[in-house]
Amino acid sequence: MLRDRVTALRTANIYERQSYRHIIGLPVLGSSETDGISAEAPFLVIRIKRDARTDLFATGVYCDKIRDEAGTLRFVERLVICDSGHFDTLLAIPL
Repeated sequence: MLRDRVTALRTANIYERQSYRHIIGLPVLGSSETDGISAEAPFLVIRIKRDARTDLFATGVYCDKIRDEAGTLRFVERLVICDSGHFDTLLAIPL
């Protein structure tokens, strides 16, 4: 399914030219557990269209699990929890 989505994004689907500004807030570190460190960070995605119109596209929070592997921090899991389940267009690029 992922291969089909990438192929459609590159060749079949036609989108109005737009760009996105992705802003991630300061993370809040949770407890250190046996399977890693938990963290949450709020995010905001703004869409800028070709005519310079700016729209709030998505807001929410990232819920992460991070593990220390020999002194290097690595993401084990990232859950994206959006404040709203409604998007006004197809979500072609993952948040």
